[in-house]
Amino acid sequence: MNVDWLSSASQRDIDQFKSVCNQLLSRTYVVRTLYRPDKGRVANPDYTFLSIHYEQVRDYLALLDWDLRKDDMNGYFYILNTDEANRCNFDKKETAILLAIRMIYDENQERLGLEQDAICTVRDVLEKVVTDYAILPSKPNMEEVKRALTRLENHSIIQRIDGKYNKGSCKFSILPTVLSAVSADKLNMIVSVLRKEENDEETEEDSAD
Repeated sequence: MNVDWLSSASQRDIDQFKSVCNQLLSRTYVVRTLYRPDKGRVANPDYTFLSIHYEQVRDYLALLDWDLRKDDMNGYFYILNTDEANRCNFDKKETAILLAIRMIYDENQERLGLEQDAICTVRDVLEKVVTDYAILPSKPNMEEVKRALTRLENHSIIQRIDGKYNKGSCKFSILPTVLSAVSADKLNMIVSVLRKEENDEETEEDSAD
């Protein structure tokens, strides 16, 4: 176990080691930059710490059955449970909202490039869910939307900038971690499944009539 450095580390480094490990275990991701309304994109000191002490943190988390990984191109660290336990399960509406956020991120990156944040509003997400891609037949109620977006923020997929998640005007930043949360292949597969379920439900309703 490569954590011998802890015996001679400063109290500040020990505290940050604990903080970073707890953050990964509770939020899954640590990103390179964060959005601050008054400053724009700023460097995340936790990401810098992980870059320096990657092996030590990796070896420690491995004892707990977690695999620490990094995506240098998109700028984030993340963990996976080696026993495939502790998965975060989303319901259908939460999944639809996550897919819409991934779509918006892709569209923004094509237009702005990798070094730009993908900024959107709750209204943008709902338009994707119901109108543009018809992932769901009707708009979820705003409390369901708030619950889904709060879960995504708790797992470092998005970061709120202004407003409340139960308001259409709420603005938030989509973090590059969404690329790991929903791969391109998984995106296409899940959208197909959701649409098939909706078509099957509509067919059953028509038969009942």
